Amino acid sequence: MRSGQILRGEVVQQTATTMQIRMEDGKIKQLTKKEIQRVSYKEPTIQEKKESEEKLKQQTVVVEEPPLPTSEPVKKSEPEIDKAASPYTIDQAKRKDIELFFGAGLGTYRPPTESYLNQTSVKANVLSGQLPPDHDSPSYKRGLAYSMGAIYYWKKFAFGLSANHFSGETSERIKVYNPNASLQEIAGKFPEKQSSLKADVSYLAYTNQRFDLRPSFGYSQFWGKTDDNNTISTGYNGNELTSFFKYHYYFLEKLKGPSIGLKTTVRQGERWEHRIELHYLILSGAQYSTGNLSMFNPPNFFDYGVSLGSIQWDAKGFNFSYKLFYKWTPTISFWVGIQAFEWKYSLKSFDQSFNGLANIDNPSPVDQLVLINLLLTSASKMTPATSKASSLEFGVMKRFELSQ
Repeated sequence: MRSGQILRGEVVQQTATTMQIRMEDGKIKQLTKKEIQRVSYKEPTIQEKKESEEKLKQQTVVVEEPPLPTSEPVKKSEPEIDKAASPYTIDQAKRKDIELFFGAGLGTYRPPTESYLNQTSVKANVLSGQLPPDHDSPSYKRGLAYSMGAIYYWKKFAFGLSANHFSGETSERIKVYNPNASLQEIAGKFPEKQSSLKADVSYLAYTNQRFDLRPSFGYSQFWGKTDDNNTISTGYNGNELTSFFKYHYYFLEKLKGPSIGLKTTVRQGERWEHRIELHYLILSGAQYSTGNLSMFNPPNFFDYGVSLGSIQWDAKGFNFSYKLFYKWTPTISFWVGIQAFEWKYSLKSFDQSFNGLANIDNPSPVDQLVLINLLLTSASKMTPATSKASSLEFGVMKRFELSQ
């Protein structure tokens, strides 16, 4: 070997660069031909053995010291790159921007207008000992719903202004049975709409990478409208038509009041965002109604009358909103969401009057009118009144970043 070592064994296999030898103990050792000085197929002489031993003794271990470090030019420190940074990430505690949003879809609006008055008449008939009308539960059809608004973020505060609109169609049917076996049937379909405007302010009470919590305070105004020119009433005695009524009712409701609530945001990844809001509403206001009635009684009786109504009441309820946002770009998002308003009324006063051509020359006695109003007021207080509005909407939101 080039190292001076002598190996004895049997050559088992060799290639152009390696050689395998079976040693005297039976083990196979593989050598590279660069390590081998020469190969002899006979026993080494005494002189060769002696030279080999002297060569091994003369070999010394040379320890190489590592080279001295060479001075390298000092590189300028570069700012570290935050691998978690994303163009979709917003520092919620320091943000200054404006969000504008719009959405549209289908919704329903179920106010206590004609249905409430009809239920009140049922209660009044029971109190007066008359046969109560057969009042079917109203059915509702969805209509257009939309919402829009703006939110201005300034550090931990957010100032919002939003508007909502709900619409639907209500259908109902009433049968009034008289002691003389006659029947009066009232049926109609009429559109109903509600619009609202809300201003609120919220504060970022808690935030982390995935979750925000904002208590909020707001003030809302609601306008409800029902315009019914489709309801008719027909009277029968057996198979004979005894009367025909044509109604035109108009209802207008105005409510306003404060709200307190919570707004939460849950971020899922860098592009998905869940926004949930729950607000408690404290409202007060009034509902006004006007009704025009044209009545025909065969063969030659005609009457025309006007009814006026006024209801003062308070209301307490809630507003729930959920929106799922997808950030298409850092400043444009698409969303789908549901929204619901619901509150229950507490009656303060109920007034209703009716004047027709038939009683101009023969007005009803004052004591009778007072008794009727007392009866209607009692019946109205016994009748529960609620208002419900809901929608499913799809929308878009645009965010405008302001200078810091």
